Amino acid sequence: MAEGVRLVSVRRGVDPRQFALLAFGGAAGLHATDIARQLGLSRVVVPRVAAVLSAWGMLTTDLRFEVVRTHIGDASALDGATVKRLFDEMEAEGLARLHASPGSGSGAGFDGPVRTTRSVDMRYGEQVFEIAVPLDGVDWRGPDPLPQIVERFHRRHEELYTYSLPDQETVLVNARVAVAGILSALPQEPTLPEKPATGPRSERQIYLDDWVTAPVWNFDTLAPAQRIAGPAIVESAMTTVLLRPGDHVIVTRLGWLDIAIGNSPVRPQNGREADAGYR
Repeated sequence: MAEGVRLVSVRRGVDPRQFALLAFGGAAGLHATDIARQLGLSRVVVPRVAAVLSAWGMLTTDLRFEVVRTHIGDASALDGATVKRLFDEMEAEGLARLHASPGSGSGAGFDGPVRTTRSVDMRYGEQVFEIAVPLDGVDWRGPDPLPQIVERFHRRHEELYTYSLPDQETVLVNARVAVAGILSALPQEPTLPEKPATGPRSERQIYLDDWVTAPVWNFDTLAPAQRIAGPAIVESAMTTVLLRPGDHVIVTRLGWLDIAIGNSPVRPQNGREADAGYR
Protein backbone atom coordinates (compact mmCIF):
# COMPACT_ATOMS: atom_id res chain seq x y z
CA MET A 1 0.00 0.00 0.00
CA ALA A 2 2.77 2.44 0.91
CA GLU A 3 4.48 1.93 -2.45
CA GLY A 4 1.20 2.62 -4.21
CA VAL A 5 0.77 5.86 -2.27
CA ARG A 6 4.32 6.86 -3.16
CA LEU A 7 3.82 6.18 -6.88
CA VAL A 8 0.52 8.06 -7.08
CA SER A 9 1.96 11.04 -5.18
CA VAL A 10 5.15 11.26 -7.22
CA ARG A 11 3.24 10.98 -10.50
CA ARG A 12 1.22 13.99 -9.40
CA GLY A 13 4.40 15.92 -8.71
CA VAL A 14 4.12 15.62 -4.93
CA ASP A 15 6.93 14.27 -2.74
CA PRO A 16 5.23 12.44 0.17
CA ARG A 17 8.35 12.81 2.28
CA GLN A 18 7.55 16.48 2.76
CA PHE A 19 4.27 15.73 4.51
CA ALA A 20 3.05 14.31 7.79
CA LEU A 21 0.84 11.22 8.01
CA LEU A 22 -2.45 11.80 9.83
CA ALA A 23 -3.73 8.61 11.44
CA PHE A 24 -7.47 8.09 11.77
CA GLY A 25 -9.56 5.05 12.58
CA GLY A 26 -9.26 2.69 15.50
CA ALA A 27 -6.55 0.49 13.94
CA ALA A 28 -4.51 3.25 12.29
CA GLY A 29 -2.28 3.81 15.32
CA LEU A 30 -0.90 0.29 15.08
CA HIS A 31 0.27 0.73 11.49
CA ALA A 32 0.92 4.45 11.02
CA THR A 33 4.55 4.54 12.14
CA ASP A 34 5.42 1.53 9.95
CA ILE A 35 3.73 3.05 6.89
CA ALA A 36 5.49 6.35 7.55
CA ARG A 37 8.84 4.55 7.46
CA GLN A 38 7.98 2.89 4.18
CA LEU A 39 7.08 6.27 2.69
CA GLY A 40 10.16 8.00 4.10
CA LEU A 41 8.03 10.33 6.25
CA SER A 42 9.43 11.90 9.38
CA ARG A 43 6.20 12.68 11.18
CA VAL A 44 2.93 11.03 12.20
CA VAL A 45 0.07 12.86 13.92
CA VAL A 46 -2.54 10.94 15.90
CA PRO A 47 -5.54 13.03 17.08
CA ARG A 48 -7.03 12.25 20.45
CA VAL A 49 -10.30 11.37 18.65
CA ALA A 50 -8.55 9.41 15.89
CA ALA A 51 -10.72 6.33 16.39
CA VAL A 52 -13.93 8.28 15.72
CA LEU A 53 -12.56 10.92 13.35
CA SER A 54 -14.74 9.71 10.47
CA ALA A 55 -17.85 9.97 12.66
CA TRP A 56 -16.75 13.42 13.81
CA GLY A 57 -16.39 14.47 10.19
CA MET A 58 -19.85 13.15 9.37
CA LEU A 59 -21.35 15.18 12.23
CA THR A 60 -19.72 18.37 10.92
CA THR A 61 -20.75 17.83 7.29
CA ASP A 62 -23.68 19.85 6.02
CA LEU A 63 -26.81 17.91 5.02
CA ARG A 64 -26.83 17.70 1.25
CA PHE A 65 -29.16 16.55 -1.47
CA GLU A 66 -28.15 16.50 -5.13
CA VAL A 67 -30.65 16.44 -7.98
CA VAL A 68 -29.49 15.51 -11.50
CA ARG A 69 -31.20 15.50 -14.89
CA THR A 70 -29.38 13.77 -17.75
CA HIS A 71 -29.25 13.96 -21.56
CA ILE A 72 -30.47 17.51 -21.90
CA GLY A 73 -29.35 18.20 -25.51
CA ASP A 74 -27.45 20.53 -27.85
CA ALA A 75 -27.29 24.05 -26.45
CA SER A 76 -28.33 25.60 -29.79
CA ALA A 77 -31.51 23.52 -29.87
CA LEU A 78 -32.56 24.14 -26.29
CA ASP A 79 -35.11 26.68 -25.12
CA GLY A 80 -33.67 28.99 -22.46
CA ALA A 81 -36.94 29.31 -20.59
CA THR A 82 -37.22 25.51 -20.44
CA VAL A 83 -33.71 25.21 -19.06
CA LYS A 84 -34.42 27.87 -16.44
CA ARG A 85 -37.65 26.11 -15.44
CA LEU A 86 -35.78 22.79 -15.22
CA PHE A 87 -33.25 24.19 -12.77
CA ASP A 88 -35.99 25.84 -10.70
CA GLU A 89 -37.88 22.55 -10.49
CA MET A 90 -34.74 20.66 -9.49
CA GLU A 91 -33.99 23.18 -6.75
CA ALA A 92 -37.55 22.95 -5.46
CA GLU A 93 -37.23 19.16 -5.38
CA GLY A 94 -34.01 19.35 -3.41
CA LEU A 95 -35.46 21.83 -0.92
CA ALA A 96 -38.55 19.67 -0.45
CA ARG A 97 -36.39 16.65 0.36
CA LEU A 98 -34.23 18.66 2.74
CA HIS A 99 -37.23 19.98 4.67
CA ALA A 100 -39.34 16.80 4.58
CA SER A 101 -39.76 14.80 7.77
CA PRO A 102 -37.25 11.96 8.26
CA GLY A 103 -40.26 9.71 8.73
CA SER A 104 -41.06 10.12 5.06
CA GLY A 105 -38.09 7.92 4.21
CA SER A 106 -36.21 10.46 2.08
CA GLY A 107 -36.25 13.70 4.07
CA ALA A 108 -33.87 15.30 6.55
CA GLY A 109 -36.33 17.43 8.53
CA PHE A 110 -33.96 20.39 8.32
CA ASP A 111 -35.24 23.91 9.08
CA GLY A 112 -32.01 25.93 9.24
CA PRO A 113 -30.12 28.02 6.70
CA VAL A 114 -29.75 26.56 3.20
CA ARG A 115 -27.21 27.01 0.40
CA THR A 116 -27.96 25.95 -3.19
CA THR A 117 -25.50 25.59 -6.06
CA ARG A 118 -26.10 24.84 -9.73
CA SER A 119 -23.77 23.29 -12.28
CA VAL A 120 -23.77 21.48 -15.60
CA ASP A 121 -21.73 18.77 -17.29
CA MET A 122 -20.98 19.91 -20.82
CA ARG A 123 -18.83 18.98 -23.81
CA TYR A 124 -18.15 20.03 -27.35
CA GLY A 125 -20.17 18.10 -29.90
CA GLU A 126 -17.36 15.79 -31.02
CA GLN A 127 -15.86 15.22 -27.58
CA VAL A 128 -16.26 11.88 -25.84
CA PHE A 129 -16.09 13.33 -22.33
CA GLU A 130 -17.73 16.19 -20.51
CA ILE A 131 -16.46 18.64 -17.87
CA ALA A 132 -18.16 20.02 -14.77
CA VAL A 133 -19.02 23.71 -15.06
CA PRO A 134 -20.07 25.68 -11.95
CA LEU A 135 -22.85 28.17 -12.66
CA ASP A 136 -22.11 30.60 -9.83
CA GLY A 137 -22.95 34.13 -10.89
CA VAL A 138 -25.41 33.22 -13.63
CA ASP A 139 -28.36 35.63 -13.61
CA TRP A 140 -31.36 33.33 -13.36
CA ARG A 141 -33.81 36.23 -13.27
CA GLY A 142 -33.56 36.73 -17.03
CA PRO A 143 -35.61 34.69 -19.52
CA ASP A 144 -32.65 32.85 -21.09
CA PRO A 145 -29.62 31.72 -19.02
CA LEU A 146 -28.18 29.60 -21.87
CA PRO A 147 -25.74 32.19 -23.29
CA GLN A 148 -24.21 32.61 -19.84
CA ILE A 149 -24.03 28.83 -19.34
CA VAL A 150 -22.30 28.30 -22.69
CA GLU A 151 -19.87 31.16 -22.02
CA ARG A 152 -18.93 29.61 -18.66
CA PHE A 153 -18.33 26.28 -20.38
CA HIS A 154 -15.89 27.84 -22.85
CA ARG A 155 -14.11 29.63 -20.01
CA ARG A 156 -13.90 26.50 -17.87
CA HIS A 157 -12.61 24.43 -20.81
CA GLU A 158 -9.86 26.97 -21.37
CA GLU A 159 -8.95 26.94 -17.69
CA LEU A 160 -8.57 23.16 -17.77
CA TYR A 161 -7.02 22.61 -21.21
CA THR A 162 -5.65 26.05 -22.21
CA TYR A 163 -7.99 26.38 -25.19
CA SER A 164 -11.65 26.73 -26.07
CA LEU A 165 -13.65 26.38 -29.30
CA PRO A 166 -16.39 29.02 -29.28
CA ASP A 167 -17.41 28.21 -32.88
CA GLN A 168 -18.19 24.56 -32.13
CA GLU A 169 -21.50 23.15 -31.00
CA THR A 170 -21.83 22.61 -27.25
CA VAL A 171 -23.82 19.86 -25.59
CA LEU A 172 -25.44 20.09 -22.17
CA VAL A 173 -25.19 16.54 -20.84
CA ASN A 174 -26.29 16.83 -17.21
CA ALA A 175 -27.93 19.55 -15.14
CA ARG A 176 -27.11 19.46 -11.42
CA VAL A 177 -28.47 21.21 -8.35
CA ALA A 178 -27.02 20.71 -4.86
CA VAL A 179 -29.08 21.80 -1.86
CA ALA A 180 -27.18 21.92 1.44
CA GLY A 181 -28.52 22.52 4.93
CA ILE A 182 -25.86 24.44 6.86
CA LEU A 183 -25.24 22.89 10.27
CA SER A 184 -24.11 24.80 13.31
CA ALA A 185 -20.41 24.52 14.09
CA LEU A 186 -19.51 21.86 16.64
CA PRO A 187 -17.65 22.93 19.78
CA GLN A 188 -13.89 23.16 19.47
CA GLU A 189 -11.90 20.31 20.95
CA PRO A 190 -10.82 21.38 24.45
CA THR A 191 -7.18 21.77 25.36
CA LEU A 192 -5.65 19.67 28.10
CA PRO A 193 -5.19 21.23 31.53
CA GLU A 194 -1.64 21.80 32.65
CA LYS A 195 -0.46 18.94 34.85
CA PRO A 196 2.65 16.89 35.61
CA ALA A 197 3.71 14.20 33.17
CA THR A 198 2.31 10.77 33.92
CA GLY A 199 4.17 7.48 33.97
CA PRO A 200 3.36 4.20 32.19
CA ARG A 201 0.61 2.16 33.75
CA SER A 202 2.12 -1.22 32.89
CA GLU A 203 4.51 -3.13 30.64
CA ARG A 204 3.84 -5.59 27.82
CA GLN A 205 5.79 -7.98 25.66
CA ILE A 206 5.49 -7.01 21.97
CA TYR A 207 7.11 -8.46 18.86
CA LEU A 208 9.13 -6.05 16.68
CA ASP A 209 11.45 -8.37 14.76
CA ASP A 210 12.13 -9.75 18.22
CA TRP A 211 10.35 -9.81 21.57
CA VAL A 212 10.82 -6.61 23.56
CA THR A 213 9.32 -5.25 26.75
CA ALA A 214 7.45 -2.01 26.08
CA PRO A 215 5.84 0.40 28.56
CA VAL A 216 2.10 0.96 28.13
CA TRP A 217 0.81 4.51 28.51
CA ASN A 218 -2.77 5.65 29.04
CA PHE A 219 -3.67 7.94 26.13
CA ASP A 220 -6.39 9.68 28.16
CA THR A 221 -4.14 10.75 31.05
CA LEU A 222 -1.14 12.14 29.17
CA ALA A 223 -0.11 15.69 29.98
CA PRO A 224 0.52 18.46 27.43
CA ALA A 225 4.19 18.66 26.36
CA GLN A 226 4.82 15.18 27.78
CA ARG A 227 7.41 13.18 25.84
CA ILE A 228 7.53 9.44 25.24
CA ALA A 229 10.23 7.42 23.51
CA GLY A 230 9.66 4.17 21.63
CA PRO A 231 9.35 1.29 21.78
CA ALA A 232 6.13 1.94 23.64
CA ILE A 233 2.37 1.52 23.43
CA VAL A 234 -0.15 4.32 23.96
CA GLU A 235 -3.68 3.02 24.31
CA SER A 236 -7.18 4.12 25.15
CA ALA A 237 -10.56 2.42 25.15
CA MET A 238 -10.87 3.09 21.41
CA THR A 239 -7.40 2.79 19.92
CA THR A 240 -3.83 1.57 20.33
CA VAL A 241 -0.80 3.48 19.05
CA LEU A 242 2.49 1.65 18.52
CA LEU A 243 5.78 3.51 18.85
CA ARG A 244 8.72 1.71 17.31
CA PRO A 245 12.34 1.99 18.40
CA GLY A 246 13.66 5.45 17.62
CA ASP A 247 10.23 7.11 17.60
CA HIS A 248 9.67 10.08 19.89
CA VAL A 249 6.33 11.62 20.86
CA ILE A 250 5.39 15.01 22.16
CA VAL A 251 1.82 15.44 23.42
CA THR A 252 0.18 18.61 22.06
CA ARG A 253 -2.12 20.92 23.98
CA LEU A 254 -5.10 19.14 22.44
CA GLY A 255 -3.82 15.79 23.64
CA TRP A 256 -2.76 14.69 20.14
CA LEU A 257 0.35 12.58 19.62
CA ASP A 258 2.95 14.26 17.43
CA ILE A 259 5.39 11.48 16.55
CA ALA A 260 8.87 12.02 15.15
CA ILE A 261 9.78 8.88 13.24
CA GLY A 262 13.18 7.41 14.06
CA ASN A 263 15.66 6.46 11.33
CA SER A 264 13.76 8.48 8.73
CA PRO A 265 15.72 10.01 5.84
CA VAL A 266 13.76 13.25 6.22
CA ARG A 267 13.62 15.20 9.47
CA PRO A 268 11.37 18.13 10.41
CA GLN A 269 12.72 21.40 9.04
CA ASN A 270 14.59 23.66 11.48
CA GLY A 271 14.07 21.09 14.21
CA ARG A 272 10.84 22.80 15.21
CA GLU A 273 8.21 20.93 17.14
CA ALA A 274 5.03 20.29 15.18
CA ASP A 275 2.27 22.86 15.36
CA ALA A 276 -0.56 20.31 14.99
CA GLY A 277 -2.99 20.54 17.86
CA TYR A 278 -1.47 23.66 19.43
CA ARG A 279 -3.98 26.06 18.04
